[in-house]
Amino acid sequence: MKKMIIACAVVLAACLSSCGDTNYCYEVTTKFPTLTGGTHEEKIYLWTTSNELDAWKEQYIKAKEAIGISKDAIEITAKRTSKSQSDCHK
Repeated sequence: MKKMIIACAVVLAACLSSCGDTNYCYEVTTKFPTLTGGTHEEKIYLWTTSNELDAWKEQYIKAKEAIGISKDAIEITAKRTSKSQSDCHK
């Protein structure tokens, strides 16, 4: 019985850890203040995994920080859509 419980736990852990490896279409909205005092907002679609999306967000923030925009001023929201890979850019 103990071996069965351990085996189930291992299978469950494997399933949960692989969930971040599935590609989906994400609608990503970015917003940050411009150097002229306005606000820049952009919506893009990315075909990616949730793990890659997290890495993309980190790189995006680093790029904006490099040009003088505060990390706290950058807003990034992402929501998973039901779009196919071919429709993800629309």
